[in-house]
Amino acid sequence: MLIIMLLVAVALWAAFNLLKSGDDRVQQRVSVIVEDSNNERWTAFRLGLDQAAAEYGVDVTFVSSNGFSSAEEQKNLIAQETASGTDALILSLYDSEETDIVPGTTKLVFVETDGIRYNSAGTAAVIPPGDEMGKALGEMILSDSGLTTPEDGDGNMAPVSGGEAPSVAVLTGNLRRYSQKEMMRGLAETVEAAGGTVWPMETEGKELSEVMEVAESCDFIAVLEDALLVKAAAQAASEAPKRAGLYGVGCSPSNISYLDQGVISGMVVPNEFSMGYQSLSQLSQCLSNDIPAMKDIEVGFTSVRSDEVHTKANEKLLFLPIR
Repeated sequence: MLIIMLLVAVALWAAFNLLKSGDDRVQQRVSVIVEDSNNERWTAFRLGLDQAAAEYGVDVTFVSSNGFSSAEEQKNLIAQETASGTDALILSLYDSEETDIVPGTTKLVFVETDGIRYNSAGTAAVIPPGDEMGKALGEMILSDSGLTTPEDGDGNMAPVSGGEAPSVAVLTGNLRRYSQKEMMRGLAETVEAAGGTVWPMETEGKELSEVMEVAESCDFIAVLEDALLVKAAAQAASEAPKRAGLYGVGCSPSNISYLDQGVISGMVVPNEFSMGYQSLSQLSQCLSNDIPAMKDIEVGFTSVRSDEVHTKANEKLLFLPIR
């Protein structure tokens, strides 16, 4: 009888500890708030999130949103998610200056674009380097125009040789985003250092066909936002013959297809799979106290011309398996 009682006690003790252990492993919940969440430009980013969620056991909510018209709209979604009990946020800001829309106690990671002057201890940015991507785009355009931009002994841009300095129309998206401003700066500095001319052209609130008609008077068109590049490429594809060479920054399946077809001559492709994976894995480890604090991470990018799409390295980046 004593042995039976001991066995029952041991079984009860084991069951209690199993339940206690389960309570200690409460599943983390992370909400992701980006503009136009159903847009295909988030495809690679979501695949990265999915892989990290599977590895770390995180419940990820990709909050449904359309195109924001103000920071206030995004603020309302953030308030909705924090009130529902989310543990942390992954956020692409509509306006990089409007960091007060995020509660200071919320752990969060900025993606795609940084939050200027946001220095909370529980915050990090996982973003591609906008200025470097703009520079890479400019260098690709200069190279294809027949110009070279060697560096002098001090690492500065030296005068160009050969070819004719190009004119570049730059179509920008939401300039409230720090990333757009940084890409614009990197591109303009590179092209102008080579003697070229840059014509910034805002597209918000304007008919793209009218903007493109003016832009095509330049030698090249550079588009700094993925969704805008899809629309510009669709219009360029319908023209015969195409006049100005089309370049841009993008990662969506449609833009990759346009690049493969030669409608887009060259594209700078940020590694958004890595952006998604790194942002969630870091948040999960921080919430679990596996790391003392999060840190900013700069994800990479690749410059791809239309005739380089099917190299082994580029196919690995461009054609991700859809789960």
